[in-house]
Amino acid sequence: MLSFLSANLSTLIVGGIVAALFLGVCWKMYRDHRSGKHSCSCGGSCSCCPNGSLCGGTKPKTPPRS
Repeated sequence: MLSFLSANLSTLIVGGIVAALFLGVCWKMYRDHRSGKHSCSCGGSCSCCPNGSLCGGTKPKTPPRS
């Protein structure tokens, strides 16, 4: 086990950094999505955006469950 770690230490470190960056980006996108921010690059002018019907609107609120 120790020989495996010493032979592949640099690969494991780089892989850990890449995995941490990937998870950080995913977490940021999740938080932005939950707060209502969108990654749409139309600059807020959704009328000219090809995905204008998907962003900019508010979701209808569902009544609370009883």
